[in-house]
Amino acid sequence: MSRILITDDSSSQRIILSGILEKLGHEVDTAINGQEALEKIRTNPPDCMLLDNLMPVMDGLQTLEALKARNITVPIIMLTADIQEWLKTRCLELGASNFLNKPIKQAQLQEALQKILLTPQTKEVLCT
Repeated sequence: MSRILITDDSSSQRIILSGILEKLGHEVDTAINGQEALEKIRTNPPDCMLLDNLMPVMDGLQTLEALKARNITVPIIMLTADIQEWLKTRCLELGASNFLNKPIKQAQLQEALQKILLTPQTKEVLCT
């Protein structure tokens, strides 16, 4: 199936999401913050990334900004407990494909992944 990069500073969230994704047949990689995610994307781009917003070192918005500044395209599903509309709007402006509120339900995640992974997209990742 697809390779998914989970970027979340919470080890429990990484474990829960990994379990769901592996059960759905996906290969999983993890990062604890946006900086680590950027390094992993440069070396081995995923088919999709699940990205938490509130993290130390580099948060979700900063990660989206860095990806956009480097012209790196990868489908991203934002995951956050923050339900403010401005945040959702900003994430989508910066290139996020979808936005899911925590706690994540398996059916929601599966539906969001199906939409992203079944949609023909340019699979170019330009790293500079």
